[in-house]
Amino acid sequence: MKTTKQIVYVVLFLLINQILYAQEVKFKGEETSENIIELNSKKAIVNPSNVTFNKKGVLFSKATLTEIKIHPVNIGLIEPEPFVSSHLQLKGTNLDPEFISITYRTSEKGKSWSTWKKVSFEGHADKINDEHLISSLLYLDKSISFIQYALNIEAKEEIVLEKMVLKHYSPGATPQKTIDEINSIKVQNQSKAACTKPAVVSRSQWGARPPSSSFSTSQVTHLIVHHEFGSNSSSDWAARVRSVQNFHMNSNGWSDIGYNFLIDPNGIIYEGRAGGDNTIGAHFCGRNRNTMGVCMLGNYSSATPKTATQNSLKQLLAWKASKENINPVGSAYHYSINGSLKTISGHRDGGGCSACPGDGGYAILPSVRTGVQNLINNGCSGGGTDTQAPTTTISASGGNTQSGNFTANFNDNDNVGVTRRFYQALEKYGSNWYANRSNGFFNDNFNIFYSGYTKGAGNWTINNGHLRQSNTSSDNTKLNTFLSQNSGLPYLYEFSAKTISTSGPRKFGIHIMADSPDESQRGNSYLIWFSGEDNKVRVYETVNNQLNFRAIDDAPLDNKWANYKITYSPGFGVIEVFRNNKSILKWTDPSPIKNGSTISLRTNKTIVEFDDLKVYKFRVNQSQTITAGSAATKDIRRRNGKIKSLVRDAAGNWSAPGNLDITISSLSRQNPNLQDDTKLDTNPIIYPNPTTGKSLTLRYNAVSNQQTEISIWDLTGKLLNKIQEKSTQEDRQKIMDISSLLENITSGNYIITVKNGKNIFYSRILKQ
Repeated sequence: MKTTKQIVYVVLFLLINQILYAQEVKFKGEETSENIIELNSKKAIVNPSNVTFNKKGVLFSKATLTEIKIHPVNIGLIEPEPFVSSHLQLKGTNLDPEFISITYRTSEKGKSWSTWKKVSFEGHADKINDEHLISSLLYLDKSISFIQYALNIEAKEEIVLEKMVLKHYSPGATPQKTIDEINSIKVQNQSKAACTKPAVVSRSQWGARPPSSSFSTSQVTHLIVHHEFGSNSSSDWAARVRSVQNFHMNSNGWSDIGYNFLIDPNGIIYEGRAGGDNTIGAHFCGRNRNTMGVCMLGNYSSATPKTATQNSLKQLLAWKASKENINPVGSAYHYSINGSLKTISGHRDGGGCSACPGDGGYAILPSVRTGVQNLINNGCSGGGTDTQAPTTTISASGGNTQSGNFTANFNDNDNVGVTRRFYQALEKYGSNWYANRSNGFFNDNFNIFYSGYTKGAGNWTINNGHLRQSNTSSDNTKLNTFLSQNSGLPYLYEFSAKTISTSGPRKFGIHIMADSPDESQRGNSYLIWFSGEDNKVRVYETVNNQLNFRAIDDAPLDNKWANYKITYSPGFGVIEVFRNNKSILKWTDPSPIKNGSTISLRTNKTIVEFDDLKVYKFRVNQSQTITAGSAATKDIRRRNGKIKSLVRDAAGNWSAPGNLDITISSLSRQNPNLQDDTKLDTNPIIYPNPTTGKSLTLRYNAVSNQQTEISIWDLTGKLLNKIQEKSTQEDRQKIMDISSLLENITSGNYIITVKNGKNIFYSRILKQ
């Protein structure tokens, strides 16, 4: 029997697990439900006398025509908003959609019913086999509580239906402020020049969930047009896009939404899979490489897409055709048909797996092709590029003086549309501004030598307000600082640099997302590496301390000061490098690094000066909670604080920094000697994660001389293994091999705790 203390631990871990694993509900009314109907007995069927049963399910003999009705089911959603998307899955043997038809009817209270309506099968899945069929999505009014299905089966060979799974999803209501932002994009696109990328609703704006895996890319040669096969009206199109993503991920089993872009009847374009451009989607009969899939939201089996939809489709395809040198009125080889395929095609052209984009949608393709060609003829040769920088300003609810946690409100504006938003929280030490590295922020203006660095090779000094590395013999100098990079959201790394040497390699750069700063290549990391020797920028990935070349592009270096920005998205693996706010390289890692504990400056036999080294975190919304107080976990832990903001538009233009000074009235300590910052105890770092179990390392700073206890628990709160380590006053910085925790433990998700003194830290770990 468990003791009270054990019960408390179990409850605690269940709560932690819920926090770590539960999907954050972003929208009012967002929820899911499911009905599983076993068909191996008479209970589920209204007319069981019509059919024969075997051990598996309902048996339909060859050359018979049979109708069965399923008992009505309660959809089971509590307060759905703004509608319900619903579909069914059939499981059995010899299931052929050609010989199975489905109808349904609905009711608010289970008494008065609608007429029977037909529902089609999903035509976008990469593989529909004879054991698993999926219907297309139904969109139901939020007042509907009951649904009933009937099946008509004409068996050309013996068919067995084993199970029906009914899935229901309420995407939640998109906030009106977000809808207003989305609607403004229509106006922005009306003023854009042809062949520039149209403004799109970003994934964060429409409320995309993170993908479940990374993606490959391919050179696009064909532009494929789809329709959603849903209703042609909606009060909330962003919610419709969320429903499509939920359908693709939770029913088709894909890792994200299948389309690269989607367009609603108002002509508004939505960013699709992994940001849309060049990512291999899931939309073209299982032959998706070298295609870009664009879905027109709505049903165009007979209806014609609205003019606004067609105009945005042409604009989007013109941008991509121009960018990839695609002839929009021509044809080119594609492996889907092992022959020549029109470069702008409908889904049905890819091997006949679907009637998509419907007869109405397919009929517009000739005019779309000529319209795209006209746009290219009239707008692509010079001009039309968006060069106007966005702007960003900041205010705080309650003013510039706060007593604790507060909300920072960001006002981001652009002539086309802001697509990337980053922010910093800073705190003042004496006359210098630094940041809480445990929370993923960093700032150093190099007025003095910051004590948070660890020096490796090289001669690192402060020279007239700049950081100088003056060693010209070492080909791998090193200056490291701890920085937690574990949020899962994109980061922005920024610094200024100037090569002083006028000969030799003239190479410098920065490791980001590093996990082993003591190793020569920083363990696992990305190195963004600039070379004045050949005027190139390169991206290297270090894997198990081995340097691997990944990408290269031009980067003219002229021994003058320049600003460098690097953005990295752990979710999608996209690294983009900017010099003086111009994009000079972009590369996507198909297996992105998810966690890092260090950033590290590096040079090669070159005198280099650096300045204004900063790291920003990504923000999704126009407001952000800033934590403030004396605790080590707060964003601002000093009386004087500052919030910074940088944003970027779709054309790659960067704003000037937004700035807000804050006074935390509850704090009086200024700490001019900076020492407390380097002594603040940071969250332990556990790597690699995921792990095969052969190696697992823990890096942490003990807070007391008491024994440190490291434990591993399953998700029910059951203790599986633990190890203990004694810390001393002289040796509180610990690096430990904790792979023994994983002995005799099967693959799966677990929670690791690190307990020292009164402090306890929880981390999620995946053993593969």
